[in-house]
Amino acid sequence: MSYVALYRTYRPKFFKDVYGQKVIVQTLQNALKHEKFAHAYIFSGPRGTGKTSVAKIVAKALNCQKAPIEEPCGVCDVCMGIDKGDVSDVIEIDAASNNGVDEIRDLRDKVKYTPSVGKYKVYIIDEVHMLTQAAFNALLKTLEEPPKYVVFILATTEVHKVPATILSRCQRFDFKNIDDTDIQENLKRIVSKEELNITDEALSAIAVTAEGGMRDALSLLDQVVSFSHSDITEEDVYKVSGGLSRRFINDLLLMIFQRQPQKALDFLNQVLADGKDASRMVSDIILALRDVLLDKIRKDIKYPELKLMPAQLIYAYLDILNALQQELKYTTSKRAYLELAIIKMINHDSIILVDLETQIKDLKYELKSLEDKFDKEKLNFSKLGSIEKDIPKAQKTELKPLVTVKEIEEILNKGDREKKNLLKKYWSALADYDVPNLKVVAELLHEGSLEAVGNDKMLVVYDDLITAETMLRKENKEKVLQILNSKTELIKDYTVLIKPDWLILKDDYANQYNSGTTKPKLAQIDLHLYQTPQSKEVLLEEKDPLVDMAEDYFGKEFVKVEE
Repeated sequence: MSYVALYRTYRPKFFKDVYGQKVIVQTLQNALKHEKFAHAYIFSGPRGTGKTSVAKIVAKALNCQKAPIEEPCGVCDVCMGIDKGDVSDVIEIDAASNNGVDEIRDLRDKVKYTPSVGKYKVYIIDEVHMLTQAAFNALLKTLEEPPKYVVFILATTEVHKVPATILSRCQRFDFKNIDDTDIQENLKRIVSKEELNITDEALSAIAVTAEGGMRDALSLLDQVVSFSHSDITEEDVYKVSGGLSRRFINDLLLMIFQRQPQKALDFLNQVLADGKDASRMVSDIILALRDVLLDKIRKDIKYPELKLMPAQLIYAYLDILNALQQELKYTTSKRAYLELAIIKMINHDSIILVDLETQIKDLKYELKSLEDKFDKEKLNFSKLGSIEKDIPKAQKTELKPLVTVKEIEEILNKGDREKKNLLKKYWSALADYDVPNLKVVAELLHEGSLEAVGNDKMLVVYDDLITAETMLRKENKEKVLQILNSKTELIKDYTVLIKPDWLILKDDYANQYNSGTTKPKLAQIDLHLYQTPQSKEVLLEEKDPLVDMAEDYFGKEFVKVEE
């Protein structure tokens, strides 16, 4: 006897054998049991999901000698005859090759003849969307009012091509893609019957590759069995299907994550030389990144070596790969586009920004651990604690802030990258500024980090509170502007922050901007910089640090402090 393909051998013959369509099966069984069956149905859905198989089971249940019944017996003459294709009352028509008006007219003429064996004549029209408009028109009246012993079941993978006049005359059932777990369960049953040696990983790979189609899964299993003469492994499945093994994807993503562009490209070219399809590779890598994300919340980890990959980085990779998928549809240079995408995943600005955000988060965690060591609610910088103790609580609330979150928000939202780069270019020269009366202020300015420029105003960040307060004094501001605008006017004003506060605001701004907010509104936080009350201009019993620096540089005999 000649070999029969697995998908034909194990085609469902009973409703209980149908996988992944529980709602449809239950609805049809109830209709059969209570004899409330309609005269016309349309089964739509992806290929290999059981449309034609269910149609044949329905035909058997309608004509079974034990009807009305929710499951055909399978042993009576009618059921066995339908399985063999010997019953003339069940007529299968392939609309792809019989799509003309003449074929439909012939069907319409034969509908009036009563069933010869069973109770019903069942017409199963496969790929019904292939009928011509004239053929659909010829079918309309018969479909609407067929003889009471005739049932039409129309099957299609493209229901949108079926005219609304046809759809309105049918009960519609939408078949869905079958879940991977259901496909795998059926494969295990078949493998057991066929006494095949195949690993669970290989069965999972077949289920994923089938993309929801049971027929595709069984066809692939057939191919793999023919390819491998011994135990079937996951690697065998990927060799036959042209997909990527988990080992390859793991190694490639690891090279990208560790920023090894040359290794990643060499590895990629080696696989492309084996005949792998670039579009299929991209799809497989996207699915793998989904698994890496899920590994963060499940116990059964598929990619343990990639568990340290930040979620934000995975999202950035997915954005690049999704864009690549679209580009591959319209280019003949798929290899080049794939290589460029790999390089982009390693060096693109969005990836660098994610790395920066990760570093900021790490710094915030370190800062939080330092704060926890002190039993205080506020940051403890230098002698800030003693200052706050000297100021009554009621008086603190009345202190005027030297800088506000609104100022920082305006600078960031009106960012001038060109001006910032120009200022940064000459920032290092501030350390050796040679104008005597401006040298100390220039050195203090150099100690700060220029973080943003916008709306003719710049933001400088300092590590300690005292230096920040010093740089906000009016006389020092005038000197800073004199230094920076000596040749041409670059800025009209500036403000400062201490580093921990800046990190919080920067992180807040980046998160909002990356989520699509073009003009982020920053959260209101305490920036720890306030004007000193007039009655207590100097709260610390020590000299101004600017005076100390001036005395060190010029000598005490040349320095005079005036109120």
